[in-house]
Amino acid sequence: MKRLLDLGILFYKAVLTVMTIALFIIVGVSVFTRYCLNSSLGWSDELSRFLFIWVTFLGAAYAYGLNEHIGLDFVVDRIRSEKTRTVIRLLGEICIGVVIFVIAWYGWDVAISATNLSPALDIPMTFVYGVVPLTGALMIVQNILKILHWIGRLRTLSAAPERR
Repeated sequence: MKRLLDLGILFYKAVLTVMTIALFIIVGVSVFTRYCLNSSLGWSDELSRFLFIWVTFLGAAYAYGLNEHIGLDFVVDRIRSEKTRTVIRLLGEICIGVVIFVIAWYGWDVAISATNLSPALDIPMTFVYGVVPLTGALMIVQNILKILHWIGRLRTLSAAPERR
């Protein structure tokens, strides 16, 4: 199972890397053609915008999995009781899970209700907006794993005597 998860993460990183490289190449070519050749590519602005949206959302899910999002841990870290710190972190993850669920739920609503096509690329906007529920689903899975981690930690601390 661990090997499969590692392969999934490796694939996820590869997709993010390819999308980021494509974004830089498209923007670079667009700037070159616009300012050096006095001719712009009509599709490049739209594609770079859509790629940027996807890279941002997928990168946010990846960062969440690595605990790389900004946090205010300095307050929680000052609490002396490890059990209290663990309960606070567990409650924090539960609150984060609720927010992620709401964003994913309404993102799904927006994605399936988008019936228009993008002007330059002629792709359904459902595809563009679909990154919100997709990322939400990825983050919900990660959130559940984090909640289970903190519950397990709390059980371990409850079984052991409290040290001060």
